[in-house]
Amino acid sequence: MAGLQELRKRLRSIRSTGQLASAMRTAATAKYARLNRVRGDFSPYAQACEDMLHHLGGSGIRRETEEIRHRDAVVLMSSNRGLCGGFNAELFRFFSQREVRGEEPPLLFVCGRKAAGWLREQGLEAEEYLLSDIPSYSEAKALSDRLRQLYVAGEAERILVVYQSFHNMLTQVPAERQLLPEPKLGEGKPDADLLYLPDRETIGEQLAVSCLDTAVYHLALENAAGAQAATLVAMRSACDNADASAAKLEITINRRRQAEVTASVIETAAGNLQQGV
Repeated sequence: MAGLQELRKRLRSIRSTGQLASAMRTAATAKYARLNRVRGDFSPYAQACEDMLHHLGGSGIRRETEEIRHRDAVVLMSSNRGLCGGFNAELFRFFSQREVRGEEPPLLFVCGRKAAGWLREQGLEAEEYLLSDIPSYSEAKALSDRLRQLYVAGEAERILVVYQSFHNMLTQVPAERQLLPEPKLGEGKPDADLLYLPDRETIGEQLAVSCLDTAVYHLALENAAGAQAATLVAMRSACDNADASAAKLEITINRRRQAEVTASVIETAAGNLQQGV
């Protein structure tokens, strides 16, 4: 049975863990609030760009060659840190089970330190792009430019992104989205009521580039918001567990100390009685 000194040491450790979890919860709360605000402001713009591209009917990013390598370029997005529940584990499981198409192994790109480490453990090579906990547009655009170069040069047949789709604070679902070629462009028809200057093809190509940049940034925001939400929920649970464990341990310490005091009083009283006899 553990002594009082060991129990007090364990209590200090639990309280330190609770304080660390509380600090991480506070940081995740601030980051999540900021991400949610940015994502809410940016989502309508991203949707408007996509709708406008569909109005053009079939216009998109053009390739510079007809010799296309039959392989995919896949971007894997994760969190930069752990302690976010099953956020990364579910994403990696989804990535491992997804169907691989193409005659050649896919080109891998990674955004997130946890994904970079996991791919190295799997023996897979990937090109790394740094995305902050709160991604900036310039960070996402660097990745978008690289993906567009591969597509235009015919180095990749498709551009795919594997990420955590944000539904709400409690729900993030692993998903895969095809960015290039845009799968919905064939469904659109040119809008006859719109006037294009200089011409529809030029406008369509420029808008397609802008749409790719906004799509990559929007997915980065979705993934980052999910990571901070998962961290917030995990740290809130850790704080609650630490408080509950500390309360139970304090009761045990108080009872053990009271028992020792009672035993000491009894021993003192028994000694006094023996001396009186």
